[in-house]
Amino acid sequence: MPEIPATAPSRPRPPPRAIEVEHIEDLSPSMRRIRFGGAGLAGIEWRGPAAHIKLVVPEEGRHQVPLPTPESPRPPTMRTYTPRRIDAAKPAIEIDFVTHGHGPAGRWATRAAVGDQLVMMGPAPGYVIDESAPWYLLLADDSALPAIETILEALPPGMSVRVLVEVTAEAEIRPLPNPGATVQWLLRGGDRPGEPLAQGLRALASLPPGDGRVYVGCESAALRHIRKILRQDFGIPPQRLTTRGYWKLGAINHTDHDYAEDDD
Repeated sequence: MPEIPATAPSRPRPPPRAIEVEHIEDLSPSMRRIRFGGAGLAGIEWRGPAAHIKLVVPEEGRHQVPLPTPESPRPPTMRTYTPRRIDAAKPAIEIDFVTHGHGPAGRWATRAAVGDQLVMMGPAPGYVIDESAPWYLLLADDSALPAIETILEALPPGMSVRVLVEVTAEAEIRPLPNPGATVQWLLRGGDRPGEPLAQGLRALASLPPGDGRVYVGCESAALRHIRKILRQDFGIPPQRLTTRGYWKLGAINHTDHDYAEDDD
């Protein structure tokens, strides 16, 4: 069986874009959706589900970020996010921020106001859906929820899909965009991040027959534990498994290339 690529083919990187806050919506106590617009988004394209962008947020007390130049040092407050929605016609981009964390982007989103400006790079290619797969299993904590939602919207109608989502509290539960999916919400409470997700996976006992696909996005240490369960207990081969470490407990500048593939 040929290996299914995890991301779409790459293209030349677009230049940094200045984007401006147009609208703010609280989806839950800890999730805020911000829509950005501005001339800097001209020519932006949707790059597929679970694509990623990089954001440079202003320092505390500031409302904008200067566009970088080739001589500019790498900004210390650059963070990676999944765009929830891109409207190329307007143009506009919507990004969901987890606001209960302690990172600079989450803190910025908590205090953001219409008219504030960020700098954005990307988007980079997203996840390639295998429409011939008989089923999908998606596992995520709240940090990866926007990526999971974009995957759910991209799956073909009638696809058998099961979703396990770990959130901090019951108030974070909200409808997901694929009404045919079987969704299980897992509450973290005082548990270590990823532990409820791993327990929910083990509770499945078995997966459907056939060469289904699995996507996992969560905290880095939990990701490795969950990947081990999928590989050893469920027998999922690497070419059917995509794992992404979206953050790491205790780390501010976690890499955006944490795939845990070296642990196989």
